[in-house]
Amino acid sequence: MKRDFKEFASRNAAIVVVAPHAAEKVAEYWKKEELPMIGIPDEGGKLANLYGQKWKLLKFGRMPALFVIDRKGALAFTQYGTSMSDIPSNSAMLKVLDGLRGS
Repeated sequence: MKRDFKEFASRNAAIVVVAPHAAEKVAEYWKKEELPMIGIPDEGGKLANLYGQKWKLLKFGRMPALFVIDRKGALAFTQYGTSMSDIPSNSAMLKVLDGLRGS
């Protein structure tokens, strides 16, 4: 998402990443990688649990989950990944956002 951040921003989308780490580790990583999106630490997994994000020890931790929340606060898109690589492409997500602009 970093690579296409300007495309997301041009659609007035805010990207928020919930990371399963302490605040210091999240801040350090965001600074090192120069990430333009918002990073929220969730070391204890409270947010992950609220949204039903799965934890799989054999797959090295939290499985990816992606949500698009529209301006009314409703979930417009949800995907729970089954592996660490099960993440929608940026182009697919941009199409979801474009669909929201038309509704």
